Order: sequence, then C-alpha cells, then structure tokens
Amino acid sequence: MNSGIVPSRNFTNPIGLLLRMLTSGQRVAYSALIHEAMRLVSRPLNRLLAGRERRLLKTAPSDVAPVILVVGAPRSGTTLVYQTLARYLDVTYFSNLTSLFPNAPLAGTKMFRWLPRRQSADFKNFYGQTAGLNGPNDGFSVWNHWLGDDRYVPRTNLSADEQRSLGQFFRVWCAAFGKPFLNKNNRNAGCLNLLSQAIPQSSFVVVRRNPLLVAQSLIKARQQVQGDKSVGWGLHSHSSDMTGDPLAYVDDVCDQVLQIEAELDAQLGHIPPSRIVEFTYEGFCEAPDATLRWIASRISGVQLKDDLVQSELRPFEVSATLTLSEIEKGRLLSRLQAARMAKAVANI
Repeated sequence: MNSGIVPSRNFTNPIGLLLRMLTSGQRVAYSALIHEAMRLVSRPLNRLLAGRERRLLKTAPSDVAPVILVVGAPRSGTTLVYQTLARYLDVTYFSNLTSLFPNAPLAGTKMFRWLPRRQSADFKNFYGQTAGLNGPNDGFSVWNHWLGDDRYVPRTNLSADEQRSLGQFFRVWCAAFGKPFLNKNNRNAGCLNLLSQAIPQSSFVVVRRNPLLVAQSLIKARQQVQGDKSVGWGLHSHSSDMTGDPLAYVDDVCDQVLQIEAELDAQLGHIPPSRIVEFTYEGFCEAPDATLRWIASRISGVQLKDDLVQSELRPFEVSATLTLSEIEKGRLLSRLQAARMAKAVANI
C-alpha cells in the first residue's frame, strides 16, 4: 500500500454526486434519484410496518427454499448477471421497492407486491443502480442490519444470535413468497464463509472478469461517482494523497482488485464446491442462455423461465478495449504483471 492512504467510506461528496447524476443523461441515474426521494417520503410507513415485520420474523417456516447470492469484484459484471437472473429465473429478490422500507423490508415488499412489473427486459444500470421500483437492488438497507453501515467492508464477527437472526430472515422471506431468493451485493464477497454458515441453504454465483478491465472500470467509477480519481470506490477501496505521486490512484485500484481476488479465493476455500457456481463475465455475455441453464442445473429448486429465455435472451456485447491514458495503462500493466510474478514465485 502507498503511504498516506486512508479508507474511503461511501460517498465523499453527496452534492457533487447528485450533480453528476443529474448531468449524466442516463435514465437509470434519474430513476435512482427518484428512489431516494421516495425513501424520504416513505419513512412514516416504514415505521408503522416495523411491528408487522417483527411478528413475521417470529414465524417458523417448515420448508427452506434456496438462497442465491451473486458476488464478485465491483465493476466485474455482477449487476448485469443479477438483472439477467432476476428476469429469467423464477425467484424473488430485493427490489428498489424493498429499499424504501429499511426497518420492514419483508412487510413492505409483501404489502406492495401487487405493483405491476416491467414487461420488457431492461439491463441498464448506473454503477449498480437499476431503474423502476421492481428493479433488482443490492439490498444494503437489509444487509446492513447484520453486516454494518460501511458499504465497503462488511462485519465478519457476528454473534451466534446475530447469525441466527440473519438465517431466520431469509427462511421467512423465502416462505413468505414461496420462491428461491436471489441477491447481488459485492460487499458480501468479504464474508462468504460467514454467510454460508448463517444461511445454510445458500449457494454462491461467483463472477470473475479480466482484472485489467476491472481496474480500468474502477478508475472510471472513481471519477464519475466520487468526482475524483484519488477517492476510493467499492469493496476494499482506499483513497490516496496524490501530491507526491499523481498516479497513486492506479496503485490503489490495483491493490483493491488483487485484495478482492485473494479474499474471494480464501473465502471460497471454506465452502463446499457443490454450493459454488463460478464463471467469467466474458463467458456469461457470450452465452447467457447456457450459463442460466447451468446455474439452474447446479442449484436444486431453481426453475428457469424457459419460454422467456427462448423468446428474448440474446448474447450481450462485451467491451474489452483499454481506454485509459498511456501513462495510466503503463502503470496498471506494470503493477498487475508484478503481482502475477510475485504470486508465481510464491507458488514455487
């Protein structure tokens, strides 16, 4: 790590982010702003539903449906995978509607489950934010109850009671909606072993992407979301003082990508292979149909919406072009190659 690095937490300049979203020209960004306004308006109802939520969570479901958790590095394609699975698998998931009720996600979602769903496929997103009330949501407002408010690093020291509470929530959720549950949250990549124990019916869909392209996309995210490449964004990110080294942010992003990959490998090493479905983002985009069928075959109790898949699902376009400046590209390649060589030497 570089000297002078301090952890970055969430959004350093909310007003600046608001302005960038307003001027982005992207409908998904405008939709995310509307969701934030609705969250403020829904606060009174959220408080009223909290009592109903507590009663629901005291029930004891007899059948337990699968829980499917999509994980990977930020900017590795996990949101597209999440959106695709949410549309073509017969599952329930945290939606943008769910996020309006942080104290009553189950009760609030049940109350408004009659709202019409988008009929056409929509795979656009703004750095993980999707459009529409029924758009898939990361579910931070729910996960934070157990994993803390730091969006970049999860808690991993849950008590036995907290782990039981976490497991009970997902048992009740699946029973309430009568379907398997699906969610993507990249922060969860930092506590997979914990989640596998607290939610024994969980399976993990792991998305990998070329680390060079992940690092490039993270640098762009820092600029567009944080307004400054030196300010960290995403799981295990850090911010740097660039006065001594104007390219320190490139090193930060490389360290971030390498730490996430190492942590993923370590975490997955504690989970039975039968509970893991792993593939590359590039492979998924080339053959999403085959990937969906593979997931459905690996996770018992998950059904594919086959008619919908055949009628509309097509391969996704993948960008594999490096668009960074030559000096950024050179620093990025140098750091990643050095890390590969160090890993190779360590494995001798």
